[in-house]
Amino acid sequence: MSYSIDANVLLYASDSTNKHFSKAAEFLRDCAGSRDILYVAWPTLMAYLRISTHQRVFATPLSHADATRNISNLLALPNVRVLSETETFW
Repeated sequence: MSYSIDANVLLYASDSTNKHFSKAAEFLRDCAGSRDILYVAWPTLMAYLRISTHQRVFATPLSHADATRNISNLLALPNVRVLSETETFW
């Protein structure tokens, strides 16, 4: 089985004040331990980076270093694949 996520799951899991934090964080922990393939699109990762570090979105936004570390940790999981366009996309 495989699945994908959107930026909101990543954002909820990064904001302990959000009402969805616990479920999102648990979901991502489950993803980390799963054999199922998790697909993540580049626009999802870029949205996460932009929104999670924005001062008008979070009372305590992540630093750029923390947000990029979160993305790197996600991409380092053996079951995570990045969706991207082919060379002939354009």
